[in-house]
Amino acid sequence: MSSRNTQNLVSKSYKQGKDTKKCYKKELHKLLYKKPMSRRMVATELGFTDQTYIVTQYIFDWIKEGKAYVIGVIKCSRSGRFVQAITTNPDLFPQSNQLKMF
Repeated sequence: MSSRNTQNLVSKSYKQGKDTKKCYKKELHKLLYKKPMSRRMVATELGFTDQTYIVTQYIFDWIKEGKAYVIGVIKCSRSGRFVQAITTNPDLFPQSNQLKMF
C-alpha cells in the first residue's frame, strides 16, 4: 500500500468557483452596457460558443429586476435569426409615459 498522497490540495487555477461566476457576471453586464446584443452573441463574446445557459439566467433575472431591458429585435450574427436585443444601459431604456396619461 502506498502512503503517498497524490492529490494536490492547492488550487492550480485562480479562477475557481464563485469568483469565476462573479467575473463573468461583471463582464456580461459590461458587454450589454456597451451595445445591445442577443444572448448567443454575448455568450460568444465571453468565450462560451455553445453554452448560452451560462448567461440566460443572469439576463432573465436582470430583466425581472429592471436592470436590463429588451429594446427591440436585431439579426443575430451567430444564428442569422431575428432575436431580442438586450441592453443594461439605462440611457437606451424606453421611457414610460404611464404617469403622463392622467
